[in-house]
Formats: sequence, C-alpha cells, structure tokens
Amino acid sequence: MNIYEHHEVLGWFFLPEKPDNRVPGVLKWDPAKGSSIELIGGFSSLAIPPLEPGVVHATTDEMVAGVPVQTIYLETEAGKKYSIWDAWMSSCSRNTRGKLLKEQWLSGLVYVGDHVLPEEKTFTKATFYIDELYYLVNDGRILPPEWCQMKGIDRPGEKLENGTCLTPYILPIIGGFLAGKFEGDTEDAHYSINTFATRPWSSEATEKYPSLKLNFMLKHQRHGLVLPISVDASISITLRKNTEEPEDLVGTASNLMDRFMPIHDLMRLATFQPCSVSRVQLQSQNNCDDTYLLKKFGEVAQPYESHDHDNMVFTLNNVSLENFLEKREYLTSTDGAISPWSILIGLCGYFSNYAEEYISQSFAAAEGFHTLCLGKGENYTDASGQSKNYCLNKRLKELYALLPQKIQDKVKFDIDEWAKRAVKARNHAAHGGSTRPGASTSLSDRYDIAVSVFLVTYLVALNELGVPAEKICGALLNHPKISLAMSYCDKVRSMLES
Repeated sequence: MNIYEHHEVLGWFFLPEKPDNRVPGVLKWDPAKGSSIELIGGFSSLAIPPLEPGVVHATTDEMVAGVPVQTIYLETEAGKKYSIWDAWMSSCSRNTRGKLLKEQWLSGLVYVGDHVLPEEKTFTKATFYIDELYYLVNDGRILPPEWCQMKGIDRPGEKLENGTCLTPYILPIIGGFLAGKFEGDTEDAHYSINTFATRPWSSEATEKYPSLKLNFMLKHQRHGLVLPISVDASISITLRKNTEEPEDLVGTASNLMDRFMPIHDLMRLATFQPCSVSRVQLQSQNNCDDTYLLKKFGEVAQPYESHDHDNMVFTLNNVSLENFLEKREYLTSTDGAISPWSILIGLCGYFSNYAEEYISQSFAAAEGFHTLCLGKGENYTDASGQSKNYCLNKRLKELYALLPQKIQDKVKFDIDEWAKRAVKARNHAAHGGSTRPGASTSLSDRYDIAVSVFLVTYLVALNELGVPAEKICGALLNHPKISLAMSYCDKVRSMLES
C-alpha cells in the first residue's frame, strides 16, 4: 500500500479493550495530512451538562482534548485488518438527548495487515522504498541493446521500397531480486540496500510453454501491446545486538522507524533535496510480508516524476554505506551534536521565503557543526600556545580552511572579509538588528551571506564523509540547487570586492 496515494476504507471500528463494541465508519488516508476516521456513533463517554429540550449541544474543544490518545482497530467486510495508532479525537457531535451521533479521529500512523498495539514487539524487519534511492545505487540492470539475427528477417536494417525496415535486437536485462547490494551497520541496526528488476514469471507451465512467459509480462492495451520493464531499489533495516556475533531482534514498529533517520540523512546529503518514502513494508515474526505502514514523512513522495542525473551529488560508489553510517555516528556522538546536524540536514536544498528564519538557521548549523560535530568546543590554542575562546569569525575561517583547495578555488572568497561580513549578518539576526548607525546591511545581502555560510558548512560535511573533491566540484557546477546556491555566492563575492 503506497503512502503517496489517497486511500479510503469502509469497515467496523473498535477499541482493543472493547472488541464487541463495533462502530461503522470510514478511514481516509491523505498523504499530506495523515489519516482521518469518521465514525457513525463513537467510543467516547464525554460528561455533558444537562440539556434543555430543543437545545443543540456543542461539544467544546476542551472536552474533546480531554479524550485520551487511543489505538483503534478496523476490520473490513472482507476481513482485512488495520491498526490506527496514536489516534486523537478532533470533533464529535450529540443530539439534544446526549446521544452520540458521530466522531472524527486523526492519526499519522496506520498499520495495514493485522491488529497490533504499538508497544508490541512484533516486527523483525522494515523495508523502505525512497525517491531517488536507485540512483544512489545504480547497479546497471538494463544493459545496452544488441543487434541480432532472427529467423524470418532476411534483410535486417535495410529499408525496402514499401517503407518496411525491420531491425531485430536483444535487450539484455538482469532480472530478479538482489539483496545486500550495499550493506552497513550501526551499534543496534543492520542496513541492506536491495534492488529488483522485472523478470519473467517462472513456473512449470511457463517452462513447458515459453510463450506464457512473455504473455504474463505483456499489457494488452487497446492501442497495442506494452512491455513494462522496471528497476527499483529499497533499503531493509533489522535490529541487532551489539555483539561480535550479531543476532537479529524482534522490535516494535517505532524501534525500526527510529533507525530510518541515518538513511533519511544520507538521501538528503546525496541529493541536496527532500527524498520522501513511497512505501514502508513491515515483516512480522510469522514472515508475512504483506503488511505495510502508512506514515506522514513531511514531504509527499513523487516516484513517477522524472529524474535528473545531475541531482546526485554522490553515490554509494563514492562513499560506502558502511563508511557513511560510521562517520555519521561519529559526527553526532557528542552530547547535543544531533541538533546542529539535524539543522544542517533540514537545510539541504531548502531556500526559505522567510529570510530571517533562514539566516538564523544557517548560522546555527555552521556554528553548531563546528563546535559539536567537529568537536572544536569553546576554546582553541593559538600559535603562542595560549588558550583562547572561539568566536564566530574564527569558526567560519576554520570551516572554510577545511575545504580542499579544488573546492576553495571554486568558491573564491576573501576569507577575512567574508567571515567579517558573516558575523555582522548573524549578529543582526541574533540581536534584533544593529544599534550602530550605518552598520547594518540590506536583508537581501544578509540572506546571500547566509546561503554562502550554509553552502560552505554543507561542503565541509561532504568532505568529512569522504566525498571526492571532484564529485563536489561537479555538483557546484551542475546540480540545479547547488548551482543556485553558487549564484548567491557570486553575489557575496561581488559584495566583498566592493
């Protein structure tokens, strides 16, 4: 069941502790808003004041807010089971006699396939299908066409007088499922990126009658035949013990979802844009794969939008999954380091319409990344051996100096003047404006500087992860959003020169 699609399910709803009290209703899934449950009747027993005859009772928001968060089960007429987790009541209505007419509940988590409480340790694996993930792997399943000889075609490639031109060819495809194309571990989870390509159905009948293989693959449409061939990628996550001989564990859905964050970060860094999840498949202890999780991920997946090859900053051929997970764990291991790291990830490919917000966040990412992720702390030792307090100016210069020379040659900042202007822009945002006459710059100038500061921080992060300088330089030139950030840097360069 795809997260990015709208779904509507009719059935009977009930609470786990009261399975005999079933209420008819409809579950609606909106990928941007989550789920809404509309019940004819309901579960609640709100205390309402005495009503006068003919008076319509209005349930207040305070009364609705007092209803506890619930898990609600749904079962369709066909027997399909759903578990709506962390559901809260948004509204309800009663008639003048106090009889419950309808309720509406909202939730951002729906488990499809069984009745399970969120705290139950039921699941052994979660598999995520993510926009752009295949291009991070790109395992070359579809190979270049090859011209061939075929029975019945006497003059291949030759155009005849009546316009006939037949050119037989073979399209080599490596079909089937490949597990563990790339793998990696953290202290408590194992990650495996898998790929799948279209392949003919194989059975005793297809082996006896080979034409059935093709027939099962074809789509018979009114305009003619279509042979769809697709290649896809997914990433599977399993829990493991931190021992020399890892053992797969059974956990809750929440345990597995929490381990998705490193992959979210990888995708955002590798593409410099949001890459949302189109489907989450959960495997339970009984090895049933036909269970899914509908969850809001912020951005709605767009798996059928076209892909631009320039959108990839790097691939797992440049930085292995194992090394990425290890380096990310190192950069976020210090107390508090996850906060600036998360700000950095969130700003990848994001250009806010709220200038002061973006300015503040860009400098928070830069200062926090240098202080906590790179472990520079509050003090440094100068050339004479004395301990001094870090200031933002010093931190920005050190960040810029961490860039390989090839990348510095692309950015081309006067580092002293850039750091000085950046400090003024940060102070303006942090302190509510400048109190000195003539000391402030325009909002657009401060925004340009903030983009340049974030871009430098992002490039330092890529360098720390081991992305080759050549790949980074290529992205500065060709990636749509990174090249846009470079255009802001051009404005900053002109500002510094003037």
